[in-house]
Amino acid sequence: MIPVLLDVDTGVDDALALLLAARSPQLKVLGVTCVAGNVPLPQVVRNTLTVLDAAERADIPVAAGFGAPLVEPFRPATHVHGEDGLGLPDWPRSTRQPVTEHAVDFMAQILREAEAPVTLIALAPLTNVAGLVRRHPELLARIERIVSMGGSAFTGGNMTAAAEFNIGCDPEAAAIVYGSRTPITMYGLDVFRQVAVPAGDVERLANGNRSWSPLLGALLHYLQRRFELADPGLGDAGAVAAVLLPEALTTRPYRVDIELTGTHTRGMTVVDRRVRSQDARAAAPPNADVAVAIDGAACARLFVNALG
Repeated sequence: MIPVLLDVDTGVDDALALLLAARSPQLKVLGVTCVAGNVPLPQVVRNTLTVLDAAERADIPVAAGFGAPLVEPFRPATHVHGEDGLGLPDWPRSTRQPVTEHAVDFMAQILREAEAPVTLIALAPLTNVAGLVRRHPELLARIERIVSMGGSAFTGGNMTAAAEFNIGCDPEAAAIVYGSRTPITMYGLDVFRQVAVPAGDVERLANGNRSWSPLLGALLHYLQRRFELADPGLGDAGAVAAVLLPEALTTRPYRVDIELTGTHTRGMTVVDRRVRSQDARAAAPPNADVAVAIDGAACARLFVNALG
């Protein structure tokens, strides 16, 4: 089993990612930390607990972290995920509570106690992860890899023309994490949009007899309506699928820097794709494995098989 921590800002695709992680026997989910992003932090926590309840995984501890970026004003993505974050305002929410520890202290405790290095799957703005880097640098060696859904190398942004949402929400936090010398896989927009569930499988999942089938079907149907697509994209869940199926993901080692000052480019992931072997002065040493291609069909099959 792969020991993992998930850091989320639970909107619709985070919910799909949580369901996949929680129901995959190959993963040992040590905990979930929450950060403000798609919706305000209290709603993120409620959504996260609700999804884990549906997945019959109330045993997974949940911790609340930062409620705002380090510098940027908080700007949620309710235009995408709805005011409630799941596009399901009438869906009953969990009444459970998170653990009392702050997410950063909780992550530190998990890393100290883990029997093996932990894969940190970060599906949200990197504020919590940056807090870990700053407060507990001695524990970074206990991280096998950070798999960060964020940024883009080739396709521009979605928050602005240059910035992807998770990075653009908190560029300073992203700069701290990418400067930490911790192994990072950047799962960006270049592959984010390439994993989708075929319409026929959507109905099979929605009509299943699992405890999570009603919620899963409602989430997928919301994505179909919101984006007017028969085959809804899995978004963040693709990053979890890539951890489960690493051969499906093609990466390249690149230098990634976060633009902090550009008038039109703040929050951009500046990926230096120049070839160092041709000119030693051309590019700085790589600090991330950047996802450049994915077998979307294989990842979608994995998702359907895990939750069907």
